Amino acid sequence: MASKTKGWQKYLAVSCTHGAEADPRALDAMLRLKEAWKPQFTLHLGDAIDARCLRSGARKDSDSADHAADLADDLMQGLSFLKQLKPNVYLLGNHEARLTELAHSPNAVLSYAAGHVMGRIQDEMAKIKCQVVPYVGVHPAGVFMLGDTGFTHGSLYNVSAARDVAEMAGHSIVMGHTHRVAMESARTHTKSIGYNIGCGIKLDIGYSSNRRQTLGWRHAAAYGHFNGTHCTVNIAVFDPHYRLPL
Repeated sequence: MASKTKGWQKYLAVSCTHGAEADPRALDAMLRLKEAWKPQFTLHLGDAIDARCLRSGARKDSDSADHAADLADDLMQGLSFLKQLKPNVYLLGNHEARLTELAHSPNAVLSYAAGHVMGRIQDEMAKIKCQVVPYVGVHPAGVFMLGDTGFTHGSLYNVSAARDVAEMAGHSIVMGHTHRVAMESARTHTKSIGYNIGCGIKLDIGYSSNRRQTLGWRHAAAYGHFNGTHCTVNIAVFDPHYRLPL
């Protein structure tokens, strides 16, 4: 058995912790898993902050609960977890992409707020020497490879998103975005697999409370081994017991 992992390294991947909207139990389980697994490489797959007050619906409706969300608190809590996690790579998600887009808004207030938040994220990641990968939707520039497996935030949200992203990529993919847990074989000759690795957000978050698919959300993370040509993927599902697999 030892020869099979000789020269390999351990990794941990988490996703969708959503700043002030994170569930403390999920964050604690992710950090405990890192402590127990002792990976040499750690990835955050995006949506480390939520920025719900900048959602288009919140901006249009002054009575929306999202409208009053504290962007500074969201940023501080998101950065606090990133500093504890100490990722080597942080792949920006669609929530961070919203900030990038709004940083170029003709609305000066929105532009300043969004630009300030993204600037703080970039500065803090530079301090811990974490590589930041931009969010580019379905394009391969937003994929970080470990061995033969890509890691990305994800852009599809359909029920077979993991399978479809692996098929687009042509190789195995580990992704977040959907907040679900899934392992689906891609319909390709390369024997690729798509993995959804769950989330760290509160499972009863208000802005999605009327969507049935939220009942499929799970607190989870991925871990495994990789070398120059291969990568293994295991998914640790934390809820409802929040016990570690190690």
